[in-house]
Amino acid sequence: MESAGPPGKIGPVLAGRVTELRELLGSASRAATERRGWVGLVGGEPGIGKTRLAAACADRLTEDGFGHAWVSCPEDHGAPPFWLWGQLLDQLGTRDALRPVADAADPELARFLLFEAVAAALREAAARRPLLLVVDDLHWADPGSRRLLAAIRPALATLPVVALGTYRDTEPTADALCAEVGPERHLVLTGLAPDELAAAVHMATGSAVPGAIVAALHARTAGNPYFAAEVVRLLRAEGRLDASIQLPAELLPRTVRVVLERRLALLPAQATALLRVAALLGDELDPPLLAEVAGQPLTEVASALAAAEAARVVSRDRFAHPLVREVLDAQLGPAERLSWHARAGALLARRYRAGTVGPAAAARHLLAAAELGGAAGPALEFSRLAAADAVRRVGYEDAVRLLRAALVLAGSGGDRGELLCELGEAALAAGDPQVARAAYAEAAELARQAGRAELLADAALGVAGGRGGFEVDLRDPGRVAVLTEALRAQPDGDSKASAALLGRLSLALAFTGAPPQERVRLSTEAVTMARRLDDRAVLVTALAARCDAISGPDHVAERRAAATEIIELAQADGDRTGELLGRRLLVVALAEAADWPTVDAEISSYARLAEQLGQPRLGWYVPLWRGARALMRGERALADEQARELGEMAERAGSVNARLLGLVQRFVRLVGEGRADELSGDFAEIVGLIPDDLRAAGCARALLNAHRGQLAEARADLDRVMNETVPRDGEWLPKYAQISVAAVLAGHRPAAELAYQALESHSGLFAVEGHLAGSWGSVAAHLGLLARYLGRAEDADAHFARAAELDAAAGAALAARTREWAGGGSVPEGAAVFRLDGEVWMLRYADRTVRMRDSKGLRDLAVLLARPGEQTHVGELTQATGLPSSDAGPVADRRALAAYRERLRRIDAELDSADAGPAETDALNHEREALLAELGAATGLGGRPRVAGSPAERMRKAVTYRIRHAIARVEQAHPELGRHLRASVHTGTWCSYTPEHRVEWRR
Repeated sequence: MESAGPPGKIGPVLAGRVTELRELLGSASRAATERRGWVGLVGGEPGIGKTRLAAACADRLTEDGFGHAWVSCPEDHGAPPFWLWGQLLDQLGTRDALRPVADAADPELARFLLFEAVAAALREAAARRPLLLVVDDLHWADPGSRRLLAAIRPALATLPVVALGTYRDTEPTADALCAEVGPERHLVLTGLAPDELAAAVHMATGSAVPGAIVAALHARTAGNPYFAAEVVRLLRAEGRLDASIQLPAELLPRTVRVVLERRLALLPAQATALLRVAALLGDELDPPLLAEVAGQPLTEVASALAAAEAARVVSRDRFAHPLVREVLDAQLGPAERLSWHARAGALLARRYRAGTVGPAAAARHLLAAAELGGAAGPALEFSRLAAADAVRRVGYEDAVRLLRAALVLAGSGGDRGELLCELGEAALAAGDPQVARAAYAEAAELARQAGRAELLADAALGVAGGRGGFEVDLRDPGRVAVLTEALRAQPDGDSKASAALLGRLSLALAFTGAPPQERVRLSTEAVTMARRLDDRAVLVTALAARCDAISGPDHVAERRAAATEIIELAQADGDRTGELLGRRLLVVALAEAADWPTVDAEISSYARLAEQLGQPRLGWYVPLWRGARALMRGERALADEQARELGEMAERAGSVNARLLGLVQRFVRLVGEGRADELSGDFAEIVGLIPDDLRAAGCARALLNAHRGQLAEARADLDRVMNETVPRDGEWLPKYAQISVAAVLAGHRPAAELAYQALESHSGLFAVEGHLAGSWGSVAAHLGLLARYLGRAEDADAHFARAAELDAAAGAALAARTREWAGGGSVPEGAAVFRLDGEVWMLRYADRTVRMRDSKGLRDLAVLLARPGEQTHVGELTQATGLPSSDAGPVADRRALAAYRERLRRIDAELDSADAGPAETDALNHEREALLAELGAATGLGGRPRVAGSPAERMRKAVTYRIRHAIARVEQAHPELGRHLRASVHTGTWCSYTPEHRVEWRR
C-alpha cells in the first residue's frame, strides 16, 4: 500500500498563511543549523488549509536542501500497526528499521527496541541532510504510531529533523492527541479574511471570485478556503459564476458536504458508483483492487477515475480531500455496504493466503460486514490473525481493539477462553491491567466450567503477572488461590504449564505468611521440572523464582550460582531482559557475600546492557546501586546526584518498586546520618507500599524511635518484635541489624541477646537492604556492638577485628562507623554522651538520646563539657591566631579598671582574714562576683581594656550568641539536657562549664 506525497507546488505565495509559513520555515531552519529538531502540530477544521500549509513548508525546505517524507493517514484502511512509519522510512530508504522485533516474554522491551530502531534510522538519514517528516491527518493514525512520535521527541532534540503533523481540531480526540504528542510548535488555523479568501480560491481554482459575491462567500464558508473553492467550482459548473451577478447568501450551499454532493452528481453515474466503492475501500485508490471488488474491467475503472480526476474529485492515487471520500462513503446504504465489505474481505483473505498482503485489511472488511449481519466466522478468524500480527509488530493497542471485536463475534463459543487470554496479554502489553485482569478472570471461570486445565493455567498465569510474570501484583488477594487451583488441575507428569505455575506460585506466596519452606519446595520442583523438560526459557523463570524463594543468609552461594546460570541461559537465547534479571540477582548475592569488587564490576555490566536497552523500568537499578555504593564510601554529593536520577527514572517508568526502594535508601541514609526526625512521612509511605508488611515496620520503627531518643517507645517496639517470628528471607539480616542497634540505643538487653544469637553464625555477611538499596554494614560490626553492650569484651574485639576488614572493603563511611563502634561507640545504660558522628551530634542525657545537625555552638559546648570547672577563652574557641591593633576605643577607661582591680584585692584580703564572719563573707562574695562580671565585660586579652569593635569583643559576642543558640536548640529537642546546660554553662571572654553535680560525658 503506497502513500501519496504532498500536493504539487503551489507557488511562491500561500494566500492568507504567510505568517504561519514564515514561522514554520524559520523554526525548521534553526533546527537544521543548531541540530535541535522538534515536533510540531497544525490543527484546524477540515479544509482550513492545514495540508496546503504543510505542503508549502515542504516545498520551501526541499529547495533549501532538506530531505522530506510525507504520509497521509487514511481513516481505518485496515493497515498493520505503524504503517505510517513504514511509509516514511521507506521514502527515506531505511524501511528495514521497522521490521517486527517482538519478544513474547517482554512486550514492553519489544516496543522499545522498535522505537529505538526508528530513532536510529532517523539519525542515519539525518546524518546526510536535514529532514522534514510530514504526517497528514494524524488524528487517524493508529495509537502505536502516535506513541512512537511522542517517544522519539528526545532523539529529535539532538538531530536536524522536524516532524510536522496535521490534525482536525473538531475530532473528539483532538485534545488527547495534542497532550500525547506534546508538540514544541503548535499552530491552529482559523478562517481567512475576505481578501485572503478570494486570493486563496483564485489560486486553488484558477477562477477569480467576483467582488460582488466575495462577502456572501465569506459569510457562508466562514473563511474556509477548501469550502469556498468547492463552492466556486460548483457555481462555475452550474454557470452561475458571473461578475455581473450578485448572489444572495441563501443561494449558496450551506455546508461543504452539500457542495460536494452536488458536484459529484455532475459526474457520470458509472464513475460515481465506482467512486462509492473506492471510498469504502479506503482513502487511497487501488485500481486493480477496485476493479476486482466491483467486478468491472480495469479499463472502465481507469476511465471513471480519469473523469473524476478531471473534475478535481481525485488527485493522482487518492481522493482530492478526505471530505470527498466521507461524502461518497455516506451515500452507500446498509445492504450495499454489507455486500461490498463482504466482497472486499473475501478477496483480501484470498490474497492473504497467497502471501501477498497482511491480514489487517481483510479483517477490517470482514468485521464491518459481520457488524452489518454478514458471516461471523471469517471475521472472527481474521480478527485473531490480525491481532496476532499486531502483537508481532508491537501494535498492542490495535490487538486489543481487534480481540474485543472478535469476542463480540465469538459469543459464548468454544474459542472464547483463548480469545480472553489473548486479550489479557495484549492489554497487559498495552499498559491496561484492568482490562487484562477482567479478561483473565472471565477466562478462568470458563475454564472451570469446561474443566479445561490448560486454559485455567493460562488464565492463572495471566492473573499473576501475565505469561512473562515480570510484574506480579503482590497486592492481589486472589493470586494465590487461582494459581493453586490451576496447578491442582494439571495432569500428572511434566509440562511447561506445570513448571510455570510452580515457579509463579512460589513468587505469589510472598508476603502472605506462608511457610518459607513451602515457597522453597515449589521453586525447587519448578527448577527440577524445567531441567527435565530441557526448556531454557522456562528454566530462567524457574531459577529466578528459586532465588526469590531462598533469599536470605542461608543460601547466598546457591543464589550466586543460580544467578550466574540465568545469565548464561539468557545470553544463549539472546534474552537481554532475562540477562538483566540474572545480573540483578547476582549483584544482591555478591553484596551479601561481601565481594565488593565484583559487585562494582557487575553494576557496570548491568549498566552497559541497560543503557543499550534504554528502558527506565530496567535501568533504574543503576542509580539505586550507585547511590548505595556512594553512601557506603561517604560520597554524599554523588549519592544526591544518583538519588535525583533514580527519582526521575522511577517517575518515567511508573515503577512502584523503584519509588519504594528509593525511599528505603533515604531511610538508611538519614538514620545513618542521625536525621531520623526527618523520616516520619517517608516511613509511613514505605509501610504503605510494602504489601502485608508488619515485621519490617516493627523493626524499622524500633530503630527510628531509638534514634529519636524515644526509648520507651523503642523498647515497646522491640518487645513486640521479639514475640514474632522473623522469616529468614532477604530482609532477615537487615531486620536483625535494625534490632541490634535499636536494642543497644534503647537499653533492651533481651533484644540484644536475641540479635546476637541470631547473627552469630553469619559474621562474614553483609546486611543488605532492599535489593542493595543500602547497607547497614557487616554483620560482624553489629556483633561487635552487641558484644560490647552485653559485656563480652573479648568477643567484641574479635568481631570488630573482622568487621574492620569487611567494612573497609565496602567503603570508607562504613569503615569509619566500625572504628567508632570498636573504639567504644556503644553507649551503656545511664551514660551521658556528647559525641560528633560525621556531621551529626549524638546527645544523651537522663536516659534519652537525640541527634542534631552539626553547628559551631555545639562544638563550643563539646569543648567546655570536656573541661568541667575550667575557664576557656573565646580566642581558643574561635581558634584565633592574632588580633589587629586598630579599634574603636576602649569600652572602659584605665582608671575605672584600676579601681575595679584595687577593690578586688581588698575583698580577697578581707576574705582571707579570719575576722570575717558568715554574713560579712557572703556579702563580700556577692560583691566580688559582681566586680568580676563587670571586669570581664570591660577587659580583653591579658586584662587590657576591652576595645569596642575589636576582634576580641567580636569573638566574645559571636561565641556567646552561638552557645546560647545551641543550648536553645538542645532544649527544644531534649528539655532536660537543655535546662542542665543553661544552668551550667557560663559565657563571656572566659567561658566555662560548672555543673551542680558531676557528669561523666562520653565523647
